[in-house]
Amino acid sequence: MQKKVLVAYASKYGATEEIAERIGLILSQSGLLVDVLPVYDTASLEPYQAIVMGCAVYFGQWRRPAIKFLKNNKRELADKDVWLFSSGPTGKGNPVEIMKGWKYPPTLQLVMSTIKPHDIALFHGQLSLDKMNVFERFIISKIKAPVGDFREWDVIEEWAKNIAQQLNTPH
Repeated sequence: MQKKVLVAYASKYGATEEIAERIGLILSQSGLLVDVLPVYDTASLEPYQAIVMGCAVYFGQWRRPAIKFLKNNKRELADKDVWLFSSGPTGKGNPVEIMKGWKYPPTLQLVMSTIKPHDIALFHGQLSLDKMNVFERFIISKIKAPVGDFREWDVIEEWAKNIAQQLNTPH
């Protein structure tokens, strides 16, 4: 029986959505049945054996819909294979080092200990000033955040292939 995987995401300007779509493509190419949906469009997790959820990081925080998704579904997620990813750090270097070891909001520690994800990845993100409002552009200029697309597609694809391998390996 083919395993069904939900790749859910919370994206503000579309960069995290594009990462989720790429992960979904890699998983489906490996023979898994995949749905890629925003977290707010996921009515039920019952049809899925595995969940990959990604969230954009803004100023060290996840988007509210992702936090709500994890909190509201923590019991169901605890019984499934789960992988999580964040996208957001811009600039050169290791995204974990850029974020000083941050992988998820500390307020989710209890949720994470319930869900027990297989992995929590942190990917470089994209920062496009043309998509931001005046206030956001002002903040970005003040903190001197690097602007541009820093996503490393080879790293993202390798991570997705690893998930596919784990899901396609009989237990």
